[in-house]
Amino acid sequence: MKPALSCLLLSSLLLTACTPAASTAQPAASPTPSAAPPAATATPAATPDPTATPTPTPSPAPTAAPLPQTTLEEWAAAMPRTPEYDIAEGPIKLQDYVAWPDQPVTLEILSWNGTLEEAAEAYHVPLETLLAMNPDPEMSDHTSDGSTVYYNLKLQDEYIVPKPMVKYVTVSTPWVENSIERTDNYMVPATLSDQAAACMATAYDFQYEHYGMHVGIEPSERDEESGLYYTTEGALCTTYSELTQYMENVYAPECCDALLGGPEVKWEGNFTEKIYYQGENDTICFVGGDRGSNIAYCGKSFTEPELQPDGSIEFWQLSLMVESDDFVGWGEGITYTPDTASASLVRLEPTETGWRVAQLALPN
Repeated sequence: MKPALSCLLLSSLLLTACTPAASTAQPAASPTPSAAPPAATATPAATPDPTATPTPTPSPAPTAAPLPQTTLEEWAAAMPRTPEYDIAEGPIKLQDYVAWPDQPVTLEILSWNGTLEEAAEAYHVPLETLLAMNPDPEMSDHTSDGSTVYYNLKLQDEYIVPKPMVKYVTVSTPWVENSIERTDNYMVPATLSDQAAACMATAYDFQYEHYGMHVGIEPSERDEESGLYYTTEGALCTTYSELTQYMENVYAPECCDALLGGPEVKWEGNFTEKIYYQGENDTICFVGGDRGSNIAYCGKSFTEPELQPDGSIEFWQLSLMVESDDFVGWGEGITYTPDTASASLVRLEPTETGWRVAQLALPN
């Protein structure tokens, strides 16, 4: 069973703008593209061994560029306002009422914006194998750029989900007016440095609150004439300059370029493919929107982060789902075991001032 996703606005943009050209798919945040950074030229992490569960080990020494030495405190201090972080390492956990999938699951790409040849190359699967496993792939060519999007591309029938140690990162922004947005906890691979872990968690936080499940920076006021929204006091960022500084401290340049549109353009029913614009007096201007999520989402796991020749780090985020007809909804006393893992690529790039997120999709 493929639970339906409800989307009101911009669901097709959710973080696909920040993924590599061929991988606008957010395989996991994907249950609808949601999230993440642009094109990467480094070779994606190889398909994990289906017969072994990776054991977290320190990342190997870089071969191209030195790893960032920026501390978490130094990195956070470069924000327009400094978030508070609490990081604790522990065993991976799934959602409530979900049992760990000890048996093999189906491994798939939830969505892929590109050719099948590009998908096979990115996920290190022989093209012949990919074609044989997907003889009649589900696809749509109703995209704004005329490209084809494939859905639920099967990669492997029997895949053992890795069960790594993780870091739980609490991100707190005490100045935010909305208490629901003020503090959240996110799970990332344990082998990431504290600065890289905080950066990835902050990207999750932004995408869940402002560019994924919800598009907009609240509180805001609506201009009745144009229908546009303008961020007001009590928000994560209250000026476009603050938002730019915040984004540049979290995301790679391509992601910032995909999300930030600069000075406001004349409103003619829609903006370009940007999300936030600079209004008068340095205000933050946006259209706004919301989307639903996959009701059968059970949690996520990760493959082991791998250092790439260009100095970046790549790994898979694995979104775990129940797609069998046995799923009838959540309720106390009902326990499910995931039967499907959707893989999406996560990529972190090194800079002189710390790691930046170059590609990340929301898992649900």
